[in-house]
Amino acid sequence: MFRPHQSADGVPPVFGARWFWLLLVWLSCWAGINGGPWYLKEAPQDFVDWVNALRTLGPLLPLVLWPLLSPLLRQRHRVPTLAEGLWIGYALLALLAALLTGTDFPVWYWAFAYLGVFAAIDWSFGTVDPLPRAMATNRLIWLLTTLLFIGMLFIARDVLLVKSELGMTAHGLVHRTDLGRFGAISRSTGMARLAMIPAVVGLVMALGGHGFRRLIWAALSLAALVAIWLFQARQGIVGAAFALGLVVWLFGGRIRYVGIGTMLLAGLALLEGLFPEDWLRYLIDFATRGDALSKLQSMTGRDLIWRLGWRVVEAAPWLGSGPEADRRLIGLNAQNGLLYAALAAGYPGAALYLGGLVWGWVLFARAVLRGYARDHAQWLFLLQVGGIMAYLTIRNIPENTAALYSVDLLLHAPLLAYLGTLERVRGPEWQRARLAQSVADLGRRGRLGA
Repeated sequence: MFRPHQSADGVPPVFGARWFWLLLVWLSCWAGINGGPWYLKEAPQDFVDWVNALRTLGPLLPLVLWPLLSPLLRQRHRVPTLAEGLWIGYALLALLAALLTGTDFPVWYWAFAYLGVFAAIDWSFGTVDPLPRAMATNRLIWLLTTLLFIGMLFIARDVLLVKSELGMTAHGLVHRTDLGRFGAISRSTGMARLAMIPAVVGLVMALGGHGFRRLIWAALSLAALVAIWLFQARQGIVGAAFALGLVVWLFGGRIRYVGIGTMLLAGLALLEGLFPEDWLRYLIDFATRGDALSKLQSMTGRDLIWRLGWRVVEAAPWLGSGPEADRRLIGLNAQNGLLYAALAAGYPGAALYLGGLVWGWVLFARAVLRGYARDHAQWLFLLQVGGIMAYLTIRNIPENTAALYSVDLLLHAPLLAYLGTLERVRGPEWQRARLAQSVADLGRRGRLGA
């Protein structure tokens, strides 16, 4: 059995360095966001060129360095769980499609960057106490996401809010903040995705925490939700409703009853016309950005993009065309996770991607129903995982999300890995307890029959 070398006090010598490597490996993955292989076309000429080249290589570093450094860190590679394995299989099929269809490095890069995220998970989870490490890794990622969100708000502070016909809004303005040769920061809809992390985490901690800290968590969650509203990110608003609704429902007890009661009272008040009509019209117009019904039905032109995309898929249904096939073959963003996966890796790749998404929910349902979360802290963490995953799942409909290397993948893949690890650790224990209970029940029935 593998045992790391111990120091005099029984602590592995790499313990102090573990957090350094954990932070470094995820910073390298995040560094590639809003970067790309175009920064590697020419040799760097100055400081900015070097920074862009290094951050573009960042997502590849875990994939390259982990096999080399793991013996020095006295850690072994872990076998990916099924949910991770399905998405890794999808990425490998996309890479194979890129190689067979004659594309070059700028296309291969995205498949390698995708795989680099799973190499980072291997770095993070290790082989000793994988469940605590899985939880720590996700918490670190959530912290990085929140800090990134705050940093982007600060950078865009001068153009963040303007007064429009519908009042103060941040929609469509954040992307005007350009960092020059470092590139532009995320659009307002992408910022809403970042805001969802503190919104969910803060809500769960506010509902399940203790003392004065609950107010701090509640303030954090409320501030993030206000930001999502001001961004007028429609998928963000809908996704937030699903995510927070799931959290409140799963919390159970008085919190669930209060949530249901609030919804019923609001519905009755709406039916009775107790809300001012002007106020309701304003909320609807703001949430929909004032778009006409026909534009909403077409999902802002996405129906046309989807039709074009599926025609391209039908031309290469079993092989696919590799990463970035939507931009190369359609000239547009696919605007749907499953469509992007089918374009990149054909029907087999789309099936693997969808399988990983669905299996993640199966694992979450098992964890809830079987009571894998053994204490209050673990239960709160599981609720946070479910809320974030609910938002990311809804986001798959109007956006490419985790089907490509993106912020969504950096958030979603560690969630799947945690749920798979939770099943791997707690599943056998649950099976043994269930078997023991069945044997005890049979013995009890036998004694009663005698």
